[in-house]
Amino acid sequence: MIRSIVMLALAATVLAGCANPRIEAAARANTALIGMPKELLYSCAGVPDRTQQVGDTELLTYVGGMTFTQVETDFDDIGIGGRRFIRPRTTVHRQNFQCEATFTMRDGIVESLDYNQGRDLESCGTIVETCVAVVPAPR
Repeated sequence: MIRSIVMLALAATVLAGCANPRIEAAARANTALIGMPKELLYSCAGVPDRTQQVGDTELLTYVGGMTFTQVETDFDDIGIGGRRFIRPRTTVHRQNFQCEATFTMRDGIVESLDYNQGRDLESCGTIVETCVAVVPAPR
């Protein structure tokens, strides 16, 4: 019985070590950054990529992302007239990861934070992780 409890605790510890802090920051930011003053948001997230004024509400949009590129080279072995030729064939794979984080501000205070559809939470985390770090953790 004790051995089972120790193994379960060890497994939980190992799985907790696999957590991605940027994804956790992006998930926590939706509630943790509500009430943050605009000046503090600018100091931790920087200048937004887009701003829009809608009535008494201001929308601040930050865009983050990255592209991973993988190049694969296959070699075709071709025999022509008793001679062998090796012809390389290169394939390029690209995968884009992007996030748009839009802060809704009212009276200079963050009212809400929304991410775009199909976002990559790790890319969202790169936008908000510094801001989440300055907000005290919930108890």
